[in-house]
Amino acid sequence: MSINKKTFCTAPWYSIYVNSDKKIAPCCKFKNFKFDYNNIEDYFRSTELHEVRQDLLNGVRNENCAACWKDEDQGGDSMRLISNRTIGRATNTRLLDQIENPKLSNIKSFDLVLGNLCNLKCVMCTPELSSQLLAEANLHPGLKKRYEGKNYSQSQFDWPKTNDFVEWCQRFLPRAIHIKFTGGEPFIIPWITDIIKEIPDDQKKNCVLHFTTNLTIINNKILESFEKFKEVWLSVSVEGTHRTHEYLRYGHSWTKLVNNIEIIKAKKITNLILKINHVVQTPSYHSILEMVKYFDDLEIQIHPIMISSPKHFHIASLTQSAKQQFIDATQNYQGFNLKFVEYVRKASQEYLKQDHDLTRECVEHLSEFDAVRKNSYKDIIPVENLQHV
Repeated sequence: MSINKKTFCTAPWYSIYVNSDKKIAPCCKFKNFKFDYNNIEDYFRSTELHEVRQDLLNGVRNENCAACWKDEDQGGDSMRLISNRTIGRATNTRLLDQIENPKLSNIKSFDLVLGNLCNLKCVMCTPELSSQLLAEANLHPGLKKRYEGKNYSQSQFDWPKTNDFVEWCQRFLPRAIHIKFTGGEPFIIPWITDIIKEIPDDQKKNCVLHFTTNLTIINNKILESFEKFKEVWLSVSVEGTHRTHEYLRYGHSWTKLVNNIEIIKAKKITNLILKINHVVQTPSYHSILEMVKYFDDLEIQIHPIMISSPKHFHIASLTQSAKQQFIDATQNYQGFNLKFVEYVRKASQEYLKQDHDLTRECVEHLSEFDAVRKNSYKDIIPVENLQHV
């Protein structure tokens, strides 16, 4: 069987992603979500998934995978490439056997968004991923329109609390070689420790456990389970430093974040890989260099995520002078986070020209939140970064 390496991706054969609305797909970047997690058998045998698999085998860039094609065309790392070099290499199932005769029992990677339970109200987030933001939007109709007028109810995101989903996890996760928990905030989900206990110790030795967390709290029960896994990846969401981080990840404290990172590092968990996830976006752009210096000193890698929604938070809304200043300031940078800085430099050069319409929308968005929260983006963002006509 011929496999085109330029488009092939292991995810449609080996991975399951569950979003906050309990829909499943091969990965978090996939466009089309149709099946619920409890219809996993129908999903795995579906015509839709078969067509995706055939395209990726035959060198066709399936439109559902557009996010990966864009990342790769820009010279960045993509979910496809990550999947191929991690899940593809770690599975003990013969690749060609799974391609020719896909079996649900060979699914080895699970990326689970555990509803929207969260203790923060991040400016760039949505109610689907934050119960706190949902409550705030329901209290303030002016904010609710920001979310396309959807009539969100908290009950529609509470499905991870059900016995049905917990039993689903108990059915599938014990055989996994990769498990990712995100949210919301996974460290405040009460039943995660019980699910982890269900995974046999022998399987833990072959499994990578991955959490994406805001690190507002440290769940010691979860930390105590880390040593039994092959590796543990802890991706901490950070938006700049100090007041910028606190403004964007509203409800967080920079001091608490720093203290919790120090606590994690002091535990010296030998199989732990600690990284930073940073959303490259207009409101925190000015704080990137300070953030890079801080994590360079700690020798902690920063992973870039280019924001796609809300679209007016994209760095295209920044003034050209703000982006040129960053490009000039980092021209000779050779520090620990060189790959991250190069990514931001390239994006800054690509979107150097300012989109004034996006700038106006960005200012309007931030102003609406400021009116509710009694703060001001002008205290955080340099005025020259958001000048518009």
